[in-house]
Amino acid sequence: MKGKSISTGKVSLELKYCERCGGLWLRPRGGPEIYCMNCARAMAELPPASHEEGRARVPRGPKWEENGKGTGHMETSGIDMDATGGVA
Repeated sequence: MKGKSISTGKVSLELKYCERCGGLWLRPRGGPEIYCMNCARAMAELPPASHEEGRARVPRGPKWEENGKGTGHMETSGIDMDATGGVA
């Protein structure tokens, strides 16, 4: 039977965990899906991710100097911080 293939009608499945909710589900072996059906729908409703370099930044609060707090050091109100006797 050269050149012909016989279909057995069987589908091979694998157990997969959802990479969003952690739930277990079955997908066709080697399938590209990484989310369960519910999470795939939820993810489809989100705006596309931005992959532009340099756009992701950690928000920073105001510096202490800009906030009128002086040099950035907390006032100790006369407490001798070296004499606390704690561990380093």
